[in-house]
Amino acid sequence: MRIPGFYTILMMLATLSASISCKKEYVRPDHYAVDLFQNEKNEQKKRVLSHEEAAEKSLIVIKSNETELLSTPVINKKAVYIYKINAGRLMKTDKDSINFPVRIISDQDLKISSAKSDSLFMYLIKPGSYKLLVDDFGVRYQILPSSPVR
Repeated sequence: MRIPGFYTILMMLATLSASISCKKEYVRPDHYAVDLFQNEKNEQKKRVLSHEEAAEKSLIVIKSNETELLSTPVINKKAVYIYKINAGRLMKTDKDSINFPVRIISDQDLKISSAKSDSLFMYLIKPGSYKLLVDDFGVRYQILPSSPVR
């Protein structure tokens, strides 16, 4: 009788140890996630155009030191800047003349100083987006994206 009792105890210990060793640990779902767009997330900063490239792509180039910030509305958690150019010199144009003041819209801050001694070259194109802002503020042109600020 001793032998069958020994085997039953041995079987119970084996099943107990097997159940403890096979315990599944909780693993977070993101541990198994595979990032299919890893290369697209590591996009580099957009290259800033040179003055010559920006002049080729723009319709109008204005050099002005009389520019003021009118408003900074936020659209889709992104700031948009609306400027007013009171006077300036046309460096390139598709028309004969432009009537000042001109209102423009920009995705980037031009960082106009309060001294107003710095002249800015503004490379302008027709506004392609922000239709409601164009109508509300009377914007006629948009700053060329990735154009040099100074």
